[in-house]
Amino acid sequence: LRPEDEVWLLESYFERPLTADLARRYRAMRCASLLREAMWGMVSELHSSLDVDYVGYARDYLARLERGLAEFRHG
Repeated sequence: LRPEDEVWLLESYFERPLTADLARRYRAMRCASLLREAMWGMVSELHSSLDVDYVGYARDYLARLERGLAEFRHG
């Protein structure tokens, strides 16, 4: 999502203006979700018989996680 869409989503869900604390908690949860996706790709590469590029999937999510962590730390 674009940053303004994330704000809209959070404010709509919580029915109140976005606070710094809520934004930080959201960024932390987003990092946890990105980590889960990267780990899923790694595990799937080892155990799945499907013809899917799990290495690429994991690599993509690790890159997203790196960007998300940078945003969390500085944001």
